[in-house]
Amino acid sequence: MKILFMAQCYAPEDVSAAVLITELAADLARRGHRVSVVTGAPNYPLGRVFKGYRNELYKLEILDEVRVIRTWSYISPSKKFWPRLLHYGTYSATAFYGGLFAGRPDVVVSYSPPLPLGLSAWLLSRIFRVPWVLQLEDLYPDAAIAAGVMTNKRVINFFLGMEKFLYQNAERISVISKNFRQILLKKGIQNSKIEVIPVWADPNEVRPMPKQNVFRRTHALNDKFVVMYAGNIGHTSCLEDVLQAAEILREKKDIQFVIVGEGVKKEALEAETQARQLTNILFLPFQPREIFPEMLAAADLSLVTLNAGAALSSLPSKIFNVMASARPVLAVTPPGSETMQIVEEAGCGWNVPPESPEKLAEVILQLKERESRLIQMGENGRACLEKNYSRTHCVDAYEKMLTLLCNPTHLKAAQAGEIL
Repeated sequence: MKILFMAQCYAPEDVSAAVLITELAADLARRGHRVSVVTGAPNYPLGRVFKGYRNELYKLEILDEVRVIRTWSYISPSKKFWPRLLHYGTYSATAFYGGLFAGRPDVVVSYSPPLPLGLSAWLLSRIFRVPWVLQLEDLYPDAAIAAGVMTNKRVINFFLGMEKFLYQNAERISVISKNFRQILLKKGIQNSKIEVIPVWADPNEVRPMPKQNVFRRTHALNDKFVVMYAGNIGHTSCLEDVLQAAEILREKKDIQFVIVGEGVKKEALEAETQARQLTNILFLPFQPREIFPEMLAAADLSLVTLNAGAALSSLPSKIFNVMASARPVLAVTPPGSETMQIVEEAGCGWNVPPESPEKLAEVILQLKERESRLIQMGENGRACLEKNYSRTHCVDAYEKMLTLLCNPTHLKAAQAGEIL
């Protein structure tokens, strides 16, 4: 099977969702499929092209048996709306000719965000006369509207129209959560078009490790109860609650908050931390992938946060890496969110609603004295991850979906219930 992926970020050293497409493409290639990826020059999260790369019109390289085609896009470190939109738009446009140069595939898969990339994928699928799968990592423009990033009514209506067109024309829409499916059903998308394949973590890469380790020693955390957030520091991350909880707990010298990552809100949060003179918060940049498991293991308690507005349109993938590391989850998410459901079903942690910093501080204080309970919750999360959200399990599901799409006879049989 020849598979053409179109994704904004792709590099072995990338972070966040880029790791998932990199792992998926590499695993499918190792299984004997011919995989190509059209992407841009690696630059996330700082908006600067990685060392060893250039922002070129066209570049071909082979990574882990995958043909990687890189095309030009506007790249800027600015976190403002219009520079980011220009980046998404230019990549989405140049990805079209990258896809043409990749040659005729058996199936096209495009990732959203960015939403406009779907237009290039749709056009390529029409030219090549092959199925097209729209992979939704976040629901746009819903997530941008909920975060307050997108406020102009004309812009909102433009992207809502684009979203409707893409949903109607995709052969299959792959979503990462059950909540996403329900939202698409309410938008009038037929259930048979929607496939739920969750985000995953690799239990062989992110694994239980000793808490007392080099990462703790390097950052003077050996005698601390470490409450860690690791991931994108964006509009939906709800970290203002964490700052307020840290201020409430500032006299508890043995509790240390560690915030690891980058994003549009980081600078403001760092400035607020300095203004409040909160010495119990440590900000760190994204850490190298090779020490990522050790970093997660250094936590006593791992935060997964999401504000109320984004509860239905986003699912923080960081929760699965936390579960793989066998560390307990403290979720700051609204009641009824899929994150809360996962935590409860797995028995891997606790939930506090957003905008409740006093409650968050109270729960942290209580959990600090329940070491055995923390260990049990971490083990529960690891067991659930291995059963339901492992890399192999999810790649199997993806491979099955694509294989059925490329074989109409099998697809009709599967829809009729003849193939399980």
